[in-house]
Amino acid sequence: MSTELLDVELHCHTCYSPDSLVKLPDLIEHARAIGLKRLAITDHSEIEGALRAYEMAPDLIIVGEEAMTQEGELLCYFIHELIPPNLPLEEAIARVHAQGGICGPSHPLDTRRKGIGYANLIRFADQFDFVEAFNARIREPQQNADADALARELGLPRICCSDAHSLPELGISRTRVRPYDSAADFVAALRDAELVPQYASPLASLSSRAAAVARWLGLA
Repeated sequence: MSTELLDVELHCHTCYSPDSLVKLPDLIEHARAIGLKRLAITDHSEIEGALRAYEMAPDLIIVGEEAMTQEGELLCYFIHELIPPNLPLEEAIARVHAQGGICGPSHPLDTRRKGIGYANLIRFADQFDFVEAFNARIREPQQNADADALARELGLPRICCSDAHSLPELGISRTRVRPYDSAADFVAALRDAELVPQYASPLASLSSRAAAVARWLGLA
């Protein structure tokens, strides 16, 4: 008898990020409505929203963060303490692992959005737990293809994410994994994950800009 796979969104933002207006109750309700079984909230250098969401829906939420390091952005999961911004990448990774979490680079080859780049992906490969091999907001598909190919070459698990900053984006790309019972087991499950990629509309980035402008104007 086959094991039912869990649909997981591993990269999304909420109103605790400066470029999103998504409220936690709406996010949780929509995630359940579209069949997500786990949802990692990865706000920019912030975990307060993820911690609050976990209190609201512990069966659904993975506490995460998209941490900004000196080399670029890092997705962190199963954490309970903030990874401060602008640390050296190696120190940020060590802080994640010290609290029992796992981490890997987000959109690593995206030169537009602070990916860590090819050289750093290779340099720190033995410290990463996974690679975001598909990001729905990438404008140049070759950057996803190259990240996927390099992750395979390095023997790292791959994840597929929406990078949602608005509700309509949530879950358009997702990762399907077997049930797991720990962060380490989640990494093991990722090795056999099914990736479900779909690109976001080119207009998706407008939601981020609109959110940032609304905050600047004091409207949100």
